[in-house]
Amino acid sequence: MGILRTIGEPVSTPAGFTSELSEGFRLSVDYLASDIVRIAVIPSEGLTVDRTWMISPEGDVEVEGRDRLSTYGYPAHEADKRQLRVSVIATDGPLQMQVEQLVDVEWRNLFRDRANGAWQWFEKSGQLKHFQALGEDEAHYGLGDKSGPLDRTGRRLRCLQSDALGYNAETSDPLYKHAPWVIVSNPDASAGLLYDTMAETVFDLGAEHSNYFERFRHVEMNEKGCVLYVLAGPSVGEAVANLHRLTGMPAMPPRHALGFGFTTMHHADHPQAQQVILNFAHEARERGLSLSQIHLGSGYTAGADGLRYVFNWNEGRFPDRLAFFKQLRAMGYRTAANVKPVLLTGHNAFEQAASDGWFVKRDDGSPAIEMFWGGHGAQLDFTNSEASQWWQRNVAEQVLGPGFDIVWNDNNEAELWDETATIDGFSSPLPGMETRPVHALLMTRASRDAMTAHAPSQRPWGISRAGPIGIARYGESWSGDNRTSWHTLKWNLRQGLSMSLSGFPFTGHDIGGFDGPPPESELLVRWFQMMALHPRCVMNSWKAQFDNIPNLPWMHEDAFPAIKAAMDLRARFMPLLYTLAYECHTTGAPMIAPTFFYFNDEACRAGNDAFMLGEHVLVAPVVEEGARQVHVYLPSVEEGWFDFATGEYFTGGETITISVQLDLLPVFIRGGTVLPQAVGWQINSPHDATEVLLRCYPVDGVTRSSAFFTDAGDGFDHFAGDACHWRLELECANGVAALHKTALMKGAPPVPIRYESAVPSISLQVPL
Repeated sequence: MGILRTIGEPVSTPAGFTSELSEGFRLSVDYLASDIVRIAVIPSEGLTVDRTWMISPEGDVEVEGRDRLSTYGYPAHEADKRQLRVSVIATDGPLQMQVEQLVDVEWRNLFRDRANGAWQWFEKSGQLKHFQALGEDEAHYGLGDKSGPLDRTGRRLRCLQSDALGYNAETSDPLYKHAPWVIVSNPDASAGLLYDTMAETVFDLGAEHSNYFERFRHVEMNEKGCVLYVLAGPSVGEAVANLHRLTGMPAMPPRHALGFGFTTMHHADHPQAQQVILNFAHEARERGLSLSQIHLGSGYTAGADGLRYVFNWNEGRFPDRLAFFKQLRAMGYRTAANVKPVLLTGHNAFEQAASDGWFVKRDDGSPAIEMFWGGHGAQLDFTNSEASQWWQRNVAEQVLGPGFDIVWNDNNEAELWDETATIDGFSSPLPGMETRPVHALLMTRASRDAMTAHAPSQRPWGISRAGPIGIARYGESWSGDNRTSWHTLKWNLRQGLSMSLSGFPFTGHDIGGFDGPPPESELLVRWFQMMALHPRCVMNSWKAQFDNIPNLPWMHEDAFPAIKAAMDLRARFMPLLYTLAYECHTTGAPMIAPTFFYFNDEACRAGNDAFMLGEHVLVAPVVEEGARQVHVYLPSVEEGWFDFATGEYFTGGETITISVQLDLLPVFIRGGTVLPQAVGWQINSPHDATEVLLRCYPVDGVTRSSAFFTDAGDGFDHFAGDACHWRLELECANGVAALHKTALMKGAPPVPIRYESAVPSISLQVPL
């Protein structure tokens, strides 16, 4: 072990400064933007993994990756306008740094390394550790889809992608995502720490305690060297926006991707799968269910042995797939195909792929064959250009060609148990264990590229279960194979909010639970209600241990009216959801967030079962069995809040108690909001409003701004400004409200717009 020590005074560089360290390391500090600084601890031989796929300040990174120490692509800034300042505390002892942030005109401490042994390199175990002092009032948010409370303080958590079927949403770790990102927050300021590594990483956020050191947190990385980005706040929201600026803005979804989607493994696994799925599709339309998408589980690729052979259709289950897709499209459905990145040893392309070197390899060059889905197979190496091209050809021919619209990249955690394994690295080999998450990202990107080539006029949209920060550049994710229970419902809510703070904004949870027993009636309704106002709304299940009974929207007839109402509520809120998706795409603002994201309020920071949909809508899902009343804290704002269902007004800054019958999802609208709502839609296209109502919630003496965005729902005209994007300012005085519209793009709304005051006693004026 070596405690890294400074050797001599720092030396200035064009972007910052550098300093020699002991053990053959070098410190490099680069000010990349006024509010982003990079701290790198580099071994003499250079970083083993010399490229990054997370960092992408110029839109999207090259497929081969980006130099981890590059200073290109960042906005120009003046040194005297910097909001961050890094200093080495001592130049003749153990390396210790301090990061300060300029707040108003005062430099305030953000982070300070532990006083002794802050940076340590363990040669035998191959670990580098970084220790920082931990303040008494600091909270820690982020780390992606981690289980448990949003504040991670006191926990020890691993970033290591894992196939975690049936996990405990309060305690299990690790899970599916790779998000080495922590927001350190106190009542006065917040900032983010992003460790740019694909290696297994452990975050200890105050779990360890030592008699010899002050209270501390630390990070353990299984690689030699460290690249750390500090992203300024001072709010949590500004830190999250900077994360997206650094790692690439989220993709813009086609509108149908925000609609309700359905799948169950049991349907595609059925011997008459084609007819079973068509029967379900017809019944959904007959029942008037607002359903936009049907996803197919991997059963369409099942072999005679029941195992999954990607890109190989089971023609017994799908005897006429062209007719199948034609019928689904005639009913208005969009479709998604489940694909898996591992070729089982019995796959008809396995020998060719092995011969051509398309797999992750062992040290002798043979495929790294591991357990996978009831068999054994090898992970395709998506840093091999030929393997990626083969993948794209097959996505085009076997997925998109027959009629699928979306590629669902599943089971892509790239689990590997061989520390000697290597990947091609685009003809520059890299260690396999330290690069596992890159395969999910490049798999999803390759699928996206295939969609773009197949339908260049349509927005490509991907789904991925695993992946690192940056995968939102290609589409959505979710919390994986959750388990049916009230316990999961409550803790999944927090997982999704954490993902929203961690670079995975298009997120949701399998409605009803994927694994475990079938959901009972009340639980199923509450799950639909919570997902009704989430970015991703998909029902998915596998109940093999429970008589193969799939989760269906109408599995409990007594509950179906409430479930249908929840999906109609989603269709009604679709204009807002689509507006928020556009804002997420352009600014990095998450669609859903914890209440403390917008309100620096002690009660919000304490945690609750509510969340924000954008900055104007508070949603309080019912997550307790048998609850017929809920207690909701409404943040303190001068404009107050309106109950969406009743119109009742509340001043805010108080906890209210409301009745919640089984058909009610509590929703509150912030005073001064202009809420875009669909007031009509076709059952074959419930995500497309036929008329939009701009419903105004005026409060006397209050002026507030909202936004509305709409377009054709697909394509790229919005890049040229050919879309409707309005800033809506609602001003109210003396019992009269005036709505002022400012067009931010040249397009007109494609459907009729009407206006309404939600407060009968206040009239509304809408200037032409």
